[in-house]
Amino acid sequence: MDERPPNSPWLALPAVASAGAAVIHAITAGTHADLPGLARVFLVMAVAQAAASIVGLVRSDRLAVGALVAVNGVAFAAWVVTRFAGVSFVDGLEVAQRPGRADTTAAVLASAAIVGAVSGRYLRAATRAPRAIGISTVMLGVLMVPGLAAALDHDHTAHTDHADHDDTADHAVTADTAAVHDHADPSSGSVAAVAGSPAPADVLAAHDHTESPTDTVAGDHTTHTEEAALAADPGAWPRPWDPTAPIDFSGVAGVTAEQQQRAEELVAATLRDLTQFADVATLPALGYRSIGDAGTGFEHYISTARILDDKFLDPTAPESLVFAVEGDDRTLVSAMFIAKETPIDDPSLTGFAGPLMQWHVHDNLCWGLDDLGQPVVKGLVDPVDGSCPPGTINAGGENPMVHVWIAPHECGPFAALEGHGAGQASVSDGVRMDQCDHGAHGDTAATDDHAGHAAADTKPYDPDLPIDLGGVDGVTPQQQAFAENLVGATVRDLPQWQDLDAVEAAGFQSIGDAATGHEHYIQWEWIDDDTILDPDFPESLVFETRPDGSKQLVSAMFMMPSGTPLDDVPDFGGALMQWHVHGDLCFTADPVAPRVGGVKQVGTPCPAPLVDGTMSPMIHVWITKHPCGPFAALEGVGGGQVPDGEAILCDAAHGAH
Repeated sequence: MDERPPNSPWLALPAVASAGAAVIHAITAGTHADLPGLARVFLVMAVAQAAASIVGLVRSDRLAVGALVAVNGVAFAAWVVTRFAGVSFVDGLEVAQRPGRADTTAAVLASAAIVGAVSGRYLRAATRAPRAIGISTVMLGVLMVPGLAAALDHDHTAHTDHADHDDTADHAVTADTAAVHDHADPSSGSVAAVAGSPAPADVLAAHDHTESPTDTVAGDHTTHTEEAALAADPGAWPRPWDPTAPIDFSGVAGVTAEQQQRAEELVAATLRDLTQFADVATLPALGYRSIGDAGTGFEHYISTARILDDKFLDPTAPESLVFAVEGDDRTLVSAMFIAKETPIDDPSLTGFAGPLMQWHVHDNLCWGLDDLGQPVVKGLVDPVDGSCPPGTINAGGENPMVHVWIAPHECGPFAALEGHGAGQASVSDGVRMDQCDHGAHGDTAATDDHAGHAAADTKPYDPDLPIDLGGVDGVTPQQQAFAENLVGATVRDLPQWQDLDAVEAAGFQSIGDAATGHEHYIQWEWIDDDTILDPDFPESLVFETRPDGSKQLVSAMFMMPSGTPLDDVPDFGGALMQWHVHGDLCFTADPVAPRVGGVKQVGTPCPAPLVDGTMSPMIHVWITKHPCGPFAALEGVGGGQVPDGEAILCDAAHGAH
C-alpha cells in the first residue's frame, strides 16, 4: 500500500524525461519538413510525450504511470525497429537507419521515463515538489545537450551534418561499413555488415568530404566540368564524377541525410575494395564469366553465385564487374550490384539512396550459350511478339541493378551505360538520374570556344525547320551552303530507307552493334562506287534501337572510298563537318556481312580470327535533333578517330538544346 499523499512528486523525473524527448522530437519534426510523412510521425510523438509528461507532473497514480510507460514505450520500440528494419510506408524510413545523436538521446530519455515510472513507487521519493523537479531538470539538461545540438544542427537540405560523425573532422568512411549490407553474417569477417556503421578516419583520407567541391583550389582533383556544374546549380544531379575528388553528394533535393551518407559510404567502400578484382585473369577462379558484350566497349563479368547469395551492395562480393575494353586490354571501371528477384520499386532499393541512385533492369535481352556452354547475350526480344530467337531465352529482368563507378564518369558515380546498356527503369528516360547530357553536350560554352565557334547569331538544328548553319567563325559562305544543302537533301530523301525490309533487300547488312543503342547497316559495295554524299545511295544507315526492340532511322553515315587518308577528304563544309575513321574496331572475317567482334588499340592488329575493318573516312548526317548538331559523331567508341590535332566536334551552337 502506497503511504505517500496523492500529490507526491515521485513521477517528476520520468515526467521531465518524457518532456525532454518531446522537445527533441518536436525540433526534429521541423528539420524534416521536406519529408511530410516523417515530420508528422515526429510531431505526433512529441505531442504524445509532452501530454504524458504533463500527466506525470500533476498526478501520481496508475493513470500517470500508464501514460508515461505506454507513450514512451511506443517511442522507444519505434526507435529500435527503425535501427534494424525499414518502415515501407514512411518516407525516409524505408530502410534501416543508423543511430544518431538526436534520436539516440530521445530514446535514452524515453527509456528513462519508462524505468522511472515503473520503479518510482519503490524508491525513496523526495517529499517536496520543487526539490524533485529541480533535480530532474538538471539531470535532463545533462542528457539533452548532445541530442538538442544534433537536432538543431541538422540541415535536411544541405545535409551538412552526418549522424555519428560528431568528433571526426574528415567524415571518413569506416572499414566496418565498406560493404554496407551483409545480411548473411554481419560478423563473418567480410569488410562490412550493416548500412550506416561507423568507420575509421584512416581508411580513405583522400576522400575527405567535409569540404565542398566548389571550395577546392589548385592542386585538388575536382574537375573543371564538376566545378562548372556545381557553380551553375549546386544541387544538380547527376554531377560529373571524379573518384580522386572529395566525395560530396550534398544538396540534392529529396535526399535525406541518411540516404546521402549511405550513398557516400557505398562509393567510398567500392573505391577501396573493388580493385581486388582488377586482374581479369583471376575472375574465372572466383566464379565470374563474361556475358560476351566486349564489342560495346564495356565487358560485363557476372557471378551467378553472387546474385543468389544474401549479400547486398557489398564491394567485396559484387554480383558483376564492368571492364572498359581496348583491344586485348581490360580495365576495371565499375561494379554492377544486382538485387536478387526484387521489384524495381521495392523500398529497400529506392529508399537506400533516394534520387541519388537509379536502379534499372534488362528485361529485353535474349540469352544463349557460347561455344563453351556459358550463358551470353545473343540479342534482343522481338518487338512484335516479345519472343527471342530459337535457342535463346529472355531472362534476368527480375533482378534490378545499379552501377558504382571507380573511374571518372560524366554522368556521376551511379551512371548507367548508354543505349541498351541503360536498361529499363521505373521512371521515364527524361527523368532518370543515372543519365545526363554526356560531357561534350553539357558544357556548351567550353565546346563552342574549343571548336572556334561563335555561338552568337546561331540557330539550333531542327530538321522540321529551314536549315540555317550560320554563325560559325571561319566557315565560308560556300562551305555553309554546301553543309546546309547536304543536310536538307538528307532530311528530305533518307526516310525512303526507314523500312528495314527494303534496307536489307538493297544489300545493307547490320554490323551487329545494336547493343550500343545505335545499329549500323552498311552496303559494302557502295563504299567504293563513284557516288558520295548522296542520301539516295548512302553507304551506311544508322538506326536507333528502342527499349521495346523497335528501330528508328536517325542518320545517314556517308563514307569515302576505302583507303582515303583522313587528311585528303575535301573541305566540303569547313569547321561544320568533321570526318572520322575507325581504326579501333575488329570485324569477323565474313566476306558478305562482317560484324563488329571487338575493339583494339589503334595501330595494333586484331586478334585472330578477327580482322581489321575498312579504313574509310565517314561522317554522320542526322535527320533527327541532336545536341551536337547535324554532323555529330556518336559517343565513346562510336566517335572514332578524328584528324590529328582536333578534338571530336560537338557543334553545340547548332545543337538541339
